[in-house]
Amino acid sequence: MRLPFHSVAIGIALVTFVTALDPANCNTAEKSRTGSDFKLTEQADNQYLAPLAKIFSDAGKVVKVADVFNDANHKLSTNSQGWKVWPTNFNDQGTEKWTPQGITSTADALDAGTYEGKDGWLVSWYQKTPLKSVRITFVDRSNDEYRHVMLVRPNAKDDFTTVPIHAGGIMWYGNTLWVVDTDNGIRVFDMTNIWQVDTDGEGVGKMSGGGYSAATYKYVIPQIRWYKWTSPFRFRHSFMALDRTTTPDSLIVGEYTNGSEPTPPPIRFVRYELDYTTRKLKTDSNKVAKAVWAYCVNIDNMQGAVSADAKFYISTSNGKTKDGDMYGWAPGKGAYNNKGFLPRGPEDVSYDKRGGGWVYSVTEHPGYRYIWKTKASSVKFS
Repeated sequence: MRLPFHSVAIGIALVTFVTALDPANCNTAEKSRTGSDFKLTEQADNQYLAPLAKIFSDAGKVVKVADVFNDANHKLSTNSQGWKVWPTNFNDQGTEKWTPQGITSTADALDAGTYEGKDGWLVSWYQKTPLKSVRITFVDRSNDEYRHVMLVRPNAKDDFTTVPIHAGGIMWYGNTLWVVDTDNGIRVFDMTNIWQVDTDGEGVGKMSGGGYSAATYKYVIPQIRWYKWTSPFRFRHSFMALDRTTTPDSLIVGEYTNGSEPTPPPIRFVRYELDYTTRKLKTDSNKVAKAVWAYCVNIDNMQGAVSADAKFYISTSNGKTKDGDMYGWAPGKGAYNNKGFLPRGPEDVSYDKRGGGWVYSVTEHPGYRYIWKTKASSVKFS
């Protein structure tokens, strides 16, 4: 959006000078920003993916999404509030090693709501030590059984390595899985190339004695491409979500800050258009994707947000001891705070249009880890 800067009369003509609002500054009364200032540049597909995929294909070690769901080895329970609870016997509930962050579902993957006959969630977890990496959990909603899978990046024609990012938000779109990379943009992974590896190795990649390992995980999903942040100002890719209610489909990316910085950084949402035929961002001839909408939100502690039917569902955290809040917001109106609406430690948010609309989230704190869901209609708006 452009606002009048000043006007000067020259003879009988009126010349109006306008200036675009700074996309890196949200300390203005007007909160809209010019979407095209927010740029992601599509990088070339990973050159090592094809030769690596051939190795696994020749060995008969390429599996389908449904195969992973059907090979579950752990199970969630359900509490009295209907939330799905990570188990304590395997200790996904209390582990300090892994932290859940992002959530997406088969309702994101395909408009029909199922994928290869499966109805399920994917949840991202990040690990800081001993090996900074990301795993994805495939949860079968028909029986609450699940299995963890590791994300990897091909780094040679016959090898792969870990993906050392925070994975604060994820989006399943067709045969691709999208994961935010905080300061660098978005990474995309190939759901048609899920590889089965040896499970007895602690390392990640090609083993000296032959074969491949992934820190004892049975399956890996390789990175296929990267959308690199190329605007001259910083933007924190903290979380993301798919919006299937726009034409074309679109992607929302948002920023987190806890409000403790001496100079508060901007907090913004941006929207990019998607091409469902290629499962890529819409780009120009230079492979640059420019946002079609941007807005200063200025809500501290945002952990996730999803838009559907021109409404935003925004999760915010209140520390480790208090329940989280959910803001209901429609652009141009005030945001309504549904206080204590979420369990403590809410993170990413996803939307499922089936059954009148559902909102999903996942919580992160040990001892309070759930997959949470609610009817979209239960969220209040101003």
